[in-house]
Formats: sequence, structure tokens, C-alpha cells
Amino acid sequence: MYEKIISLLTDKGVKFDVGLSKSEIDKIEKIYEFHFPLSLRCFLEECLPISKGFYNWRNFKTDNIERIKEKIKKPVNDILELADEVPWCDKWGKEPEDRTVFFQIVKKMIKEAPVVIPIYAHRYMPEIMNGDVPIISIHGVDIIYYGCNLEEYFLIEFGEPKQENLNYSGITKIPFWSDIM
Repeated sequence: MYEKIISLLTDKGVKFDVGLSKSEIDKIEKIYEFHFPLSLRCFLEECLPISKGFYNWRNFKTDNIERIKEKIKKPVNDILELADEVPWCDKWGKEPEDRTVFFQIVKKMIKEAPVVIPIYAHRYMPEIMNGDVPIISIHGVDIIYYGCNLEEYFLIEFGEPKQENLNYSGITKIPFWSDIM
């Protein structure tokens, strides 16, 4: 199913391990308290990229688990730390003048947002179970789409198409994360 992507990544020097088993996926989802979106789950069952920048989900050593947990928490922690820099979304209502109220709203919205799962470096896939799940790049409060789905993301990250050429009208919206782009 992902032969084209695996070939592209291999050509770019990415190393792979055998794909994750169902029991490994179940263990990972229990440890990290999320569910892989279907496309990511299928990809990781087919192959597990283990080169620098990727996350070795099979490594259940304490230090690796903690590193991945921190990577999962980082976008939320950055938003909370940099809440004053979060752009207000009109669909949230009128922007409050009181910064304490502003911060409380941002905090509430981020807690209701889907968990974002690290894919590669600071590229994440939100825990959305339906349809094409986009990949987003998160660096502090600088958040952009990096692919409409997993396959397109890998083509953009490691291949020819440019991120700025994305068809934004076709991208699945992500609660909270899309609001602050």
C-alpha cells in the first residue's frame, strides 16, 4: 500500500525496521494514551522508520518512552507558555480584552483539541479517526499544514512537491489547531 513512499524514503537514506504488530500497536496506544489514525497505523504496521528524526515506537525503554511523551506534550505546553502569541479565532466569539480571560479560553480550547502524534521531527498527525488526516508542522505557535494526508506529507517532506502548493480547500480541519493557523 505504501510502496511508493517506502521507496522514496529508502532512496533518501531512511532506515526501516519490520512493521509493528497489532499487540505492539495496542501497547503503544496504551502507554501514550492515544489511538493512531488509520493511515498512520497501516503505515507503521507495514514498516517502522527508525532513522534520525523519526520516533522508534518499538523501543519500550523508559528513556525513549519519556522522550516521546515529552514530544507529544510539547505542542500543548508551547501553546500554554506562549498563549499571548496565539492568534484569536473569530469563531470563538469576540476576543476578550482581559488577558486572563483570553488565556483561560485558549487553555480550555487546547485541552479539547485532539492529541497530536509525532511523525518526524516537529511534524505531527492529529488523533482524528475519520477521512484524510492532515499532517501539521508545529514549532511554538507557528503552525502550518504540511500535507493533506500521510502519503502527501512524505512526498512533500522527502520528495518534490512544495508545501506551499498544498490544496488548502481540501484539507480536513483540525479542532483548535486549524483555528490558530
